[in-house]
Amino acid sequence: MEGQPPRHAGRRARTGSTGKALRFVLTGALFSAALVGAALVLDDPRFKELLDVRLGPGPGGQVTGVQGGGGPQAGTAGEAGGQPPAEARTGAPPVGVGEKDAPLGQPTPPAVGSDAYRFLAVNGDGSPVGYSPCRPLHYVVNDALAPAGAQQLVADAITAISAATGIAFVDDGTTTEQPSPQRPPYQPDAYGERWAPLLIAWTTPEVAPQLKGKVIGTGGSTHYSYGDGPKTFVTGGLDLDAPQIADELLNPDGHLYATAVILHELSHVMGLDHVADPTQLMYPEIGTPEGLSAGDLNGLFELSKAQCRKDL
Repeated sequence: MEGQPPRHAGRRARTGSTGKALRFVLTGALFSAALVGAALVLDDPRFKELLDVRLGPGPGGQVTGVQGGGGPQAGTAGEAGGQPPAEARTGAPPVGVGEKDAPLGQPTPPAVGSDAYRFLAVNGDGSPVGYSPCRPLHYVVNDALAPAGAQQLVADAITAISAATGIAFVDDGTTTEQPSPQRPPYQPDAYGERWAPLLIAWTTPEVAPQLKGKVIGTGGSTHYSYGDGPKTFVTGGLDLDAPQIADELLNPDGHLYATAVILHELSHVMGLDHVADPTQLMYPEIGTPEGLSAGDLNGLFELSKAQCRKDL
């Protein structure tokens, strides 16, 4: 935005089919990858979104194709909650770390029903791929470049997503870990004998090349499975272009749009895809930042029904 005055003076906003001024315009497509998610890009004065595919080395047994692609697999098909063979767990932590017998939280049921949602990935039985509700989702934040007040925006977005999914997020504090397209999902030297926490990084295109050009943020999650067994997300990453968001926060309502970006990307991290309904936050265009709508909330509620995974 290069120091432009608030509300991008001298430029006209578009009007979409709903009659609302569109500030964010988003486009995207789903690619087969172990780490699936989306990238937000800035098209002055509106944001666009492109899916950012980040291929990286996966642990043994990880299915790398979200649409059934032939990525590396190990071991035999296993049932959720069963004990996998040891040889199937190359590059993975001991099974069941932090896993409880029942979901840790209770999601808030949506007040209004809606089928205006889609999932980034599904299992063979049609169930959506999500995080185990019986295990806390730890996260760390690299906030060295975070704009003033941005930490609270992340915390508020996580609170909203936790309420919608029942996933118990655990703040493990700050980190100096830098984002990487090849981030290992298991880093015992840094995080102990467990899956690496979700990494939220305030960064720059120089550090995270996937943010080059108009990209303002990327997000996604890595799933793990045995053979043809069910897939479950085990960790993820959310990279935010600190300078671009800092510029956005100079606008009077910039915190609302920044929150919408973080909510949208966290919803991708949890497993939601884009939808065709322009009233939903997961629609590829964001007009006014009204937060999660009925379809978004119903989709996140469905993700809360993912299986517990003592075998992971």
